[in-house]
Amino acid sequence: MCGISGFLNLNNNFSHSDLRKFSLSMSSTLERRGPDSFGVWVEEKKKLTLSHRRLSIIDLNERSNQPMHSRNKRFVIVFNGEIYNYLELKEKLQKKNIKFKTDSDTEVILEIITEFGLEDGIKQLDGMFSIAVWDKRFKNLFLIRDRIGIKPLFFYFDSKNFAFASEIKALRKLPWLDFSIDKQALSSYVRLNYVPSPHSIFTKIKKLEPGAILKIDFNKKVSIKKYWDLLSIAKKQSFDKNQLNESYLELLLEKKIKKHMISDVPLGVFLSGGIDSSLIAVLSQKNLKKKISSFTIGFNEQNFNEANDAKKISKIIGTNHYEKYFSYDEFERLIENIVFSYDEPFADSSQLPTMLLSEITKKKVTVALSGDGGDELFGGYYRYFMAENYKKFIFDQPDVFKNLLSKLINNLPLNFWNNIGIFIPNKFGGRQFGDKLYKLAKLLKESDENCFYERIISNYNNLSELLINPVEKNSKLFDKHINKIFPNLIERMQIVDTLTYLPDDILTKVDRASMFNSLEIRVPFLDHNIVEFAWNLPINKKIRKGNGKIILKKILEKYLPKKLIYKPKMGFGIPLGDFIVKKLKDEIEFFLNSKQLKNQNLFKLDNYKSKWKEHLEGRRNWQFLLWNFYVFQKWYQRWV
Repeated sequence: MCGISGFLNLNNNFSHSDLRKFSLSMSSTLERRGPDSFGVWVEEKKKLTLSHRRLSIIDLNERSNQPMHSRNKRFVIVFNGEIYNYLELKEKLQKKNIKFKTDSDTEVILEIITEFGLEDGIKQLDGMFSIAVWDKRFKNLFLIRDRIGIKPLFFYFDSKNFAFASEIKALRKLPWLDFSIDKQALSSYVRLNYVPSPHSIFTKIKKLEPGAILKIDFNKKVSIKKYWDLLSIAKKQSFDKNQLNESYLELLLEKKIKKHMISDVPLGVFLSGGIDSSLIAVLSQKNLKKKISSFTIGFNEQNFNEANDAKKISKIIGTNHYEKYFSYDEFERLIENIVFSYDEPFADSSQLPTMLLSEITKKKVTVALSGDGGDELFGGYYRYFMAENYKKFIFDQPDVFKNLLSKLINNLPLNFWNNIGIFIPNKFGGRQFGDKLYKLAKLLKESDENCFYERIISNYNNLSELLINPVEKNSKLFDKHINKIFPNLIERMQIVDTLTYLPDDILTKVDRASMFNSLEIRVPFLDHNIVEFAWNLPINKKIRKGNGKIILKKILEKYLPKKLIYKPKMGFGIPLGDFIVKKLKDEIEFFLNSKQLKNQNLFKLDNYKSKWKEHLEGRRNWQFLLWNFYVFQKWYQRWV
């Protein structure tokens, strides 16, 4: 895995040494993404730079360093990612008498583009990637991002400058750029814990969306075109109905996992004990003669701990298993790491154990396979199989019933409901039963299905109570066009999650945590053939009677005892409420009473103080909202 960056100075006022100096400065910020080597290429006449940091995975020889030039000298490339079908593509090109100087997938990308053209060439790639390509003949710069958005790519554009990078911190090395905070993006962050694509926390920096090609020419014209569109793919029948079963999926997964395991450096697997990571680990070990290494993070709080199950699974399938327990002692150190590595505000608290997991994994291997994507594709989130039940038993009921139920919930204190939740099965109750009911009470006042989804994914719904400027960015989260294409509520939630939450939260979390530790993470579920299979699959093979991932569980039954498969979903959460009170109390109170925060002119601090008081007194659990606020302030201190 690597880091890429570069810029165009459209004012034409830099010398060769200036261009090289700033390009090296950008590249230096990405050293953790690529500690093995670096390279810079400068086109002085056009005031263009391309820079690269390399984490050597395939063909460790320096001949595969980047930037790299095509055989005909027309194209120059910097590339971050892995192409899993590069050997087949290489063989295809060799039949056309194209000779190769390296064993790298980078050279294959260059020659497939040269032979078939940029868009048709990119469509042949199976993998995860962010790519920048300079076309010397037509003087165009292209940026390309993989279909699902596994690898990040940011770009900056105004009338005088264009710049791009794997991470925003590289762009900050160009002091003439404008880093004004986008207040609408901040509103989206407060709701979601992340800034949804194509936006960033800065007004003039955007994320290139998944499956897109950006082109900029020297008329200062930027155009963006989709070469792969999930909305179209999801409605296209690309698999025969006879293929839509667990046997075919198992064979397809095995085939893709084998390709994801190609590496010239040590490789392992994340094993949380959940369905997705267990299936990836099972099929990975099945196709290796030697033991693969597996890694997990445990928690001393049993409501969050799946480490015992992960250890049992590792013994059954025969991996070399490593585990580490998350503790309060790790908390403060990890917070400082995430403030540096997530260089726009990002407040999914599972980033902390993900950072720790990446840290322990890197000590043994350089590449690891992960089960990310299984929840979105195969229906693993609680909100999916909860949606139809809510519609049937609550939303379709008479208004009189809904009003009475809402009053009953709100008239009894939070602790009362939380105590009842202890005696209810975890997927319905649990320690946060009271907060779930309070959310339900608000939902009862709405009849629109979209309001259900909006409330479920939101830290807080009425942003005008929290922010001075509560207006949000337009995003696919509330796109009415998607409503028309996907009338089924569950499918609509899945598609929106795959377009937004998956790349902007889950994959961002994993990319930054792993790259901070110079660890490459590969995600077999997000191979585009498996994505297309999942969207051809009837919904009753994914979700049925309050259970999700039915087809994945059927495959796992061949390898694991049912008691390790059919159990409540835990996710990868942490005991955040306790951490906030025990570890962050002084800092949060400092921020809430800081004169500097008043000068930010962003937050309605009196309302945050009220929420903080309710949290401390146990009247409400505002852990996610308070973590969101805390992370923003730590980010602001570090980057603004």
